Amino acid sequence: MGEYHYAVIELPSSPYAHDLQEVLAFVFDIGVNLAGCTGSQVAHAFLASGLAEEFEKQNPVYVAGKSSYDLLRTMLPLLPCEELPAPSLRYDRTPDFWVGWVLAHYQMVTGCSYRSIFATATYDEIRSMYWPLHEAPEGKFVAVFDEMRTERAGATNLRMLREAAGLSQSQLAKASGVGLRSIQLYEQRQKDINKAQGIALYRLSRALRCTMEQLLER
Repeated sequence: MGEYHYAVIELPSSPYAHDLQEVLAFVFDIGVNLAGCTGSQVAHAFLASGLAEEFEKQNPVYVAGKSSYDLLRTMLPLLPCEELPAPSLRYDRTPDFWVGWVLAHYQMVTGCSYRSIFATATYDEIRSMYWPLHEAPEGKFVAVFDEMRTERAGATNLRMLREAAGLSQSQLAKASGVGLRSIQLYEQRQKDINKAQGIALYRLSRALRCTMEQLLER
């Protein structure tokens, strides 16, 4: 694996900024490259476990008081692996390390939630930005991702949450019990999800590990 280079720039004004970026970077690096999970699986577990909200609040208990292995153990019931590898020092800086690093920076700079970030782009899409951007300052990623968010602002909440969970429409239909055609119509705005039956919203929210309110369109 190639060496990871990142520019030294002024971090967001927080005593935990560096710790937060580094611990999230290693969560993705270890989860993917040692535990054998996909990046989407680690991202989904990070969101569903509630750790994303703790990082957004910069809770020192989580961003400075726990190691990446500690956080992955918290996420383990939501991951496909049964156990984690033994802790070891990581010297190589992988593309997955970079994803965690720049996303933590982006969240601190913009205040966007991690759920909103992963609703904008899948883990694999973000990881694919490594090669043109990994040697650029973090501010370049912020600018590129902001532009992507603007371009994709028209997507429905259902579509963004489904893609953030790494599910196809068919997979969501199977996981939720909601008909595939209904999901397609909701995402195309040909059917108003705000008028959906409560049971359909409940099933979709359970499958996507979100609240029913997050599915509604404002």
